[in-house]
Amino acid sequence: MENLKHIFNLQATLQEIRDALDDDKSGGNLLLAHKHIMDLERARDELLAEVHKMNETNTEKEQNLLVNFFKGVDVVVAELSKNMWFILGRTLEMVKGNEQGGGPQQVVTCLRIVEREERIDNFYMDARSKNSSAFVPPGRPRNWKEKALRSLEKTVVNRVDGNQLEDRSLNKAWLARYLEVCRNVIMDDLQSAKVAIPCFPPDWQIYDRYVNMYHSAVCRKLREVASDRLEKSELVQLMSWIKFYASEDMLGHPKLKINAQAILQDSPVLTRSTLNSLCDQFVEMSREDLKLWLKNTVSHETLDWNKNVRPSEDNHGYFYTDLPNTVFGMLKDTVTLAKEVSVEVIPSIINLTIQEFHELAGKYRDAFTAYKTDYFAERGRFQEFTSNIIAVANNLHTCIESTEKYKQQIRLSMEGEQNSATSMPTPLSAGRRTAVSQQQLIENMDALNLKWSNAASVAINYLREEVIMDIAPSLAELFSKKWLIGSAAPETICMTISDYYHDHKHLRPVTRSALLMDLQFRIVSEYLKAIETKRLTFTSYEERATAGKQMKSDVARLDHLYAEFASSDDMADQLPLLTSIISAAGEVISLKDKSLLSLEATSFARKFPNCPAELLAAIFATRDDVGRSDARSLADEVLQHVQFHPKDQIFDQLFALRQQESSEWLPSIGMANVFKSDFISRLKRDN
Repeated sequence: MENLKHIFNLQATLQEIRDALDDDKSGGNLLLAHKHIMDLERARDELLAEVHKMNETNTEKEQNLLVNFFKGVDVVVAELSKNMWFILGRTLEMVKGNEQGGGPQQVVTCLRIVEREERIDNFYMDARSKNSSAFVPPGRPRNWKEKALRSLEKTVVNRVDGNQLEDRSLNKAWLARYLEVCRNVIMDDLQSAKVAIPCFPPDWQIYDRYVNMYHSAVCRKLREVASDRLEKSELVQLMSWIKFYASEDMLGHPKLKINAQAILQDSPVLTRSTLNSLCDQFVEMSREDLKLWLKNTVSHETLDWNKNVRPSEDNHGYFYTDLPNTVFGMLKDTVTLAKEVSVEVIPSIINLTIQEFHELAGKYRDAFTAYKTDYFAERGRFQEFTSNIIAVANNLHTCIESTEKYKQQIRLSMEGEQNSATSMPTPLSAGRRTAVSQQQLIENMDALNLKWSNAASVAINYLREEVIMDIAPSLAELFSKKWLIGSAAPETICMTISDYYHDHKHLRPVTRSALLMDLQFRIVSEYLKAIETKRLTFTSYEERATAGKQMKSDVARLDHLYAEFASSDDMADQLPLLTSIISAAGEVISLKDKSLLSLEATSFARKFPNCPAELLAAIFATRDDVGRSDARSLADEVLQHVQFHPKDQIFDQLFALRQQESSEWLPSIGMANVFKSDFISRLKRDN
């Protein structure tokens, strides 16, 4: 009788269902609609079940007749499900109360209906599992739980994808803006998902599902973004956001109570191969950027030289340009970006920067060498050559200091990791990147510092060359006939060096010391070469006495000049004097009593035990009362007695230098390299 009632009132009931569905002011109308639907389906399904039991061959006709009679039920079922998926798709908005006329109660209503449908599905599926011929109504199972979850997931995907409102053509910062919107949306939605937990049956584990759905949507979207060709800034923004994704400011936020690391362990945002590819791209982009920046830096420096503008002075009065700050600022900025990308890429970034700095050091040296060539071809054209080369030398000094600081940071990092029994994230699992250890980085930085030092030596050499060019005529007069009878050459040399010192004082102490020692080597060795090449020979004691007196006078003048240089507050007595050998040679030459020559020779040899026998013999041979053979014999004899005496290495360098021909001084960098062995050690000491 109940079934007949529903059959006779079918159209009226369907209209009641439609009216309930159309009235969206109350969530209860969905329950009413579903109640009527269940009543109609019960009547239909019971009739169909009876027909199913008949086991007659012509039952299909009766079944089709019943299905067609109740086909309006399927229509309202579809309308009901459509309304439900619409509501469930806005679950998070509903629980926040942002939907007009809606709220959590509508979500609960939909979920109650889904649960009812699931129980009906399970009833028929259990029966079918026990008896393969058991009756199952048409349209079963409906799987509304699966469809409900699919509706939630579709909304999540739209929330993640739909926030990209622009691209690169509209806004250069499109990716950063999109990722920030995503962050806000995800954080807000996940907090709403926690609020929605009571609305869902516990076995749905809805919060975990929401977390996984958002994570899956983020992974899919960002993998899509990563597959495109990104600009460097976009790549950094993407990688930085991925690192931020699991932090306490996002998925790892205490309020969310998500095990972010476990999620990323099971399902990383980007695959390892994709991460490696992005890291490779970042390294190559950084290399190209560095090449361009460094090229422009040298070009800018070169243009400034030709403007004949005096370089800037720091607080200590040392000339400088922006090149070191610009160059090492690039390194700092690039490493900072690398940290945003991945710690694994930092060694490669530092290494490629070192490689590019190697190239820069060579190009910088080539640039100021060309500048020097132009200057010596037309000295009046470049009024600020000296000050510019001083700035170059100071810049290279700063580059050495900066490289040394980075090297120490790497060494400390390495020692710290050894103490904690951990290692650098190496080897780097990348295609185009080359794995590089911290020890390799240190060795490469040592090589870079040698390159900076070589370039600094060349710059010092050019400053020395400029001075030598001016004093060359005076140097040629030393220990000559003209010098003996009274020449202004020594005073001219000292005055010229003193005049240049007004510029040279703007050198940093280490480079200034190297230059002044360079010049001192050149002057002292000129005396020794003059003696050895017999530029002057004596015919009487009076001439020898005059020469000895002049040599002492020259030494006193030179010592006084260098004492003034060394007295500067920033020099710290970094100027050892070499002139004592000139005075000692003068004592030997001017000795009146030949019988005391052996004693004087022994005294000389004790002071300079590393003096070459040829030079000592030449000093003896300048006397008018000593023959060449006797001079050599005496030299060999006294040097034999002092062969085990401690030797001053600085005089080894001097004695080696005296053998160079005068023409080799221009533009030889031999003297500029005299102090290169301890150049960096001085920098360390200064720091």
